[in-house]
Formats: sequence, C-alpha cells, structure tokens
Amino acid sequence: MIITVTANPMVEHFFHIPGFAAGLEWRPERKAKVVATGKPLNVARALTSLGAKVTAVCAVGGATGREIEELVEREGIDARMVPIREESRRGFALYDNEGQDTTVYGPRVSLRDAELDAIVSTVSCLLPAELIVFGGSCSRPELYERLAHLGVPIVVDADGEGLELALSGDVFLAKPNMREVAETLGALDGQRALLELTRRKARNAVVTDGGGEAWFRWQGKTFRVMPPKVDVVHTIGCGDALCAGLIHASSRPAREAVAFAMACGAQSAMSDGVAALDETACEALARQIVVVPA
Repeated sequence: MIITVTANPMVEHFFHIPGFAAGLEWRPERKAKVVATGKPLNVARALTSLGAKVTAVCAVGGATGREIEELVEREGIDARMVPIREESRRGFALYDNEGQDTTVYGPRVSLRDAELDAIVSTVSCLLPAELIVFGGSCSRPELYERLAHLGVPIVVDADGEGLELALSGDVFLAKPNMREVAETLGALDGQRALLELTRRKARNAVVTDGGGEAWFRWQGKTFRVMPPKVDVVHTIGCGDALCAGLIHASSRPAREAVAFAMACGAQSAMSDGVAALDETACEALARQIVVVPA
C-alpha cells in the first residue's frame, strides 16, 4: 500500500474562461468544476485511477473540510481524515482555450502541535506501507521530517525547509519543480538540480518545468525528456500525475518507466480534471515520448 499525506488540502473551483485577462468582468458559461486538491491528494487520485492500492491521509477542518471529505469519497479514493480546528482552505483556477491557467490559493491553515501528532499517528497506524508520499504547502515543515523518519521510503514534492528536512530521511524520490529547487538548493538547471538532490541522498529525483521538459535521475541513469504534443486544457496537477506514473511504473526498465511517467503528465493536461488518468491512454502516449540519455 502507498500512503499519501496532505496537510493542507483545498477545495478548488475550476473556471473555463476563453480569452481570460485580468482587470475585466467575466461570466463563465459553464459551472465551475469543483475538485479536492493538494499535491499528495492529486497523486492519490492518479494512483487510484491506475489501479494502485493507496490511502490518502488529509488534515481537514470546518465546512470546507467536510466538503473535501465528501468530494474524495465521491471519487472513490480511500482516505483517512484527520480533524483540525482551523477551516480548510479554498481556491480557484482559471484556464482559457490555449491551456494557460491562473491559480489563486487560499491561505494555508496553521497546524497545532496536537494536530501534527494526530497526522503522524494516523499514518503510523496505517503502516506497513511501500511508500509515504507528501509535500505541498504546510505551515509546520517539521511534519515532513517526522514523516521521513517513520522507517518507510518517502516521496517528497516540496520546497524550502520542508524539502530540506525531508531529505534527511530515506528518500525514494524527490520531485520539486525548477523554481522550487532553484529557490531551495540554488541549482540553475535540471541536470545540476538532479546532482544536488542525489548528493543529498535522494535515491531518485525528477525536476519538472511546467509544461516543458523534465529531468529524471532514475535507477542510476539520467534522462532529459520532452513532453508529447497534445491539446492542453490546463496543466494543474500534471506534475502530480507524472509523479504517480513514475511510482506506478517503478518496476519497469528505466526508459520505459520515465516515458510512462511523462505520458501520465501529458494525459492529465488533456483533461479538465486534476490528475485523473486513463491508463490505456497513458500507455499510448508513452510510445510517443522521446527519452534522451543525459
């Protein structure tokens, strides 16, 4: 089983607005699509759609927290909700016909000591596990250090102090994006970012750059990978889909696993959902991926 931990999930409202620009009034013709999001929760969604056994641990509070619980249950994602005192956050995303998107995130919740303990205890009660996946925004980055030392290999997608602390554990995979790794570790390009992450004992690493190329250090090999040309709806959650694809394909030969992961990110971009994958479509896209050894 794989456990994902989302300390700061969000109810996100997605609006399709062709030609969107700031400073004007907009009245979308379609109702907003409402999704429970957060990096690890998106990974859980993608893994569930690929048939993996996964349990999503989410810290939720207030009416918005209850809505997150209902949305997750409706999707059929196995989950454990950890109640917190503060109201969970809301946000919204706007995307146009060209695949450009703008996201506004609600302020992150402030976790208390007892709530931090409850998250760790909930995860501990679910062990043993193959992996623990966590990351994203968190008011208490020490949570990531505690999760990293539960005796289970981890997958971390975070920046700043959270990434730094997580790298002290058994890191199966580190997956920051280019901006995050530059701000946290000072790396200037994908290849140097991989070197820095593996120097800090990450067994594998991926650095993404929005809808552009991605750099992989996987099974001791380095690859530079370009995404396939697809009709992009929006790119929100694509990195999480890529992460899930790599976890799901981890037993495959290195090039094949990397190609499948990149295909999962591309397939996610073709949908108005968030990291909800069609495995057959991902396999077909994987055959179009160009994987270049670096």
